[in-house]
Amino acid sequence: MVTLSINDTDYHLEAEPNELLVWVIHEKAGLTKTRFGCGIQMCGSCRVLIDGEISFTCNKKIKDVIGKKITTREALPDDHPLLTGNMN
Repeated sequence: MVTLSINDTDYHLEAEPNELLVWVIHEKAGLTKTRFGCGIQMCGSCRVLIDGEISFTCNKKIKDVIGKKITTREALPDDHPLLTGNMN
């Protein structure tokens, strides 16, 4: 069991420390706007903000984000750069 802070809500989830964040956000937290795409940090389907910084979740493990603030597409305004593709 891990606790992740996602969109200012604490999620208590059954997840292993080495599980990929993309799957935990999408499948276990039910926040389906974060999706698995290419798996090599190129397409951006899995991007979220972690402590305010853009991060790809397809290669990030749960153990690396415990205690950090995760913000997904669900919590961002429609014109946010993460959603419009204007973020590197």
